Amino acid sequence: MKKLFFCFFIVYFSVNAQEKNNQQNQLNLPTISVTIGGKFIVNGTFPAMFSERVDQFVTRIYNAAKENTLSIAKDLQTADYINKNLSEDYAIRGIKIKSVNGEEKLIDLAKFRIDGDFKNNPYLKNDDVIIFPAVDLDRNFIRIMGAVNNPIKFMFVDGDKLSDAIELAQGVNQAYEGVTHATIYRLSYDGSKIDSIIVSLTDDILLQRGDRIDVRANETRRKDYVVNVIGEVNKPGFIPITNNETTVAEVMQKAGGFTNKADIARAELIRGANAFEKLVFSEQLEKLLMARMSTLVEDDSLYFLIDEKLRFLRGNGLIDFSKIFDDSSASGNFIVQDYDVIYVPPKIDLVFVYGQVNKSGYVKYSPNKTFDYYLNLGGGIGETALDIYIIKGQSRSWIAAEDNPRMIIDPGDYIWVSKKTPRTFWYHVEQAGRIAAIVGSIATVILLFLQFKK
Repeated sequence: MKKLFFCFFIVYFSVNAQEKNNQQNQLNLPTISVTIGGKFIVNGTFPAMFSERVDQFVTRIYNAAKENTLSIAKDLQTADYINKNLSEDYAIRGIKIKSVNGEEKLIDLAKFRIDGDFKNNPYLKNDDVIIFPAVDLDRNFIRIMGAVNNPIKFMFVDGDKLSDAIELAQGVNQAYEGVTHATIYRLSYDGSKIDSIIVSLTDDILLQRGDRIDVRANETRRKDYVVNVIGEVNKPGFIPITNNETTVAEVMQKAGGFTNKADIARAELIRGANAFEKLVFSEQLEKLLMARMSTLVEDDSLYFLIDEKLRFLRGNGLIDFSKIFDDSSASGNFIVQDYDVIYVPPKIDLVFVYGQVNKSGYVKYSPNKTFDYYLNLGGGIGETALDIYIIKGQSRSWIAAEDNPRMIIDPGDYIWVSKKTPRTFWYHVEQAGRIAAIVGSIATVILLFLQFKK
């Protein structure tokens, strides 16, 4: 059924293409007749302009045929079917042109589209016949890879040489140095053996169908390695670095050092954070940071899930930025990697109070004060307050205030007051019922045990 359906389309767009071209003939323009045969989207004889070259003519006929076919598609499903079956995978190499005088020549549109040599894209003549070979890239192919500008798999044509493959791959990539040889991997007909042939690029040997060419080169490490330094530094931005040799101290020196507003204690290095701006200030990340060391989570597996998410979002380097210029400190010798981000936040002379307090929000930091001082600034705790927690601004560690009543609050810390869950009379009745059921079950087991011993 699908074959009949597809054949119907081929006949339809062939007729319509002919009709459109007949309309063009009515114009007072000089035209010639050109026939298309072989494995192409449509076969037949079509008018062409005297000034048309092969590539222009072939592209025009192809697009017209496809447009005609798609125009009769009644729904998206049919259009999708047509698109899948009418791909542009026609041969652009090994195309044969037969002239009326019996002359034959092969042209290579793939090469023309790379080097612009018009010998592979000649003008058409009246009664020319263009014959397209079948495309079978599973069996009739050459693949070239390695230190070339465009690693590619293309259709093999008898007479192909190493230079042809390199040309179709758009030449050797000049970023690689000392590229002089290639390895040709040649598989036996039954696929059971493979030969490796090392050749000089200047040898220009003949290739065989199915050859795979690896243009040999040591991988260049001359790449655009950078670290992004943002925040309170004198020269923020991308800092060029070496490949796994540059230290944090060297990066910060190139960034001009810290400003007088820098909170060095909260500075951090975030490993490989390409999307730092999307991650570091996101609401999701802040929730994870707050919950990571919380004692309020019910299930231990959730701890691991949170830590794993944070590990992928921000693989931080443990660095004390206050010591990076100290030659004896390991922090300054920490090696940065490509696309690391160094974030130096501004100083925060505030403490955030929230939860079950009468007034939540930021309050002014005062040295050597405990949590009670800041809770009073927040209007005191509410009637439903339960536990008080100090959340350290740098590590997001949770500390129970009840166990550490004399802990000094630092700028950037958080103080959170949890809520006491209201309990109704029926809640206590339900709890009492559960306890009674448990006690009854235990008593039954004891009685059965005693009865059994008798």
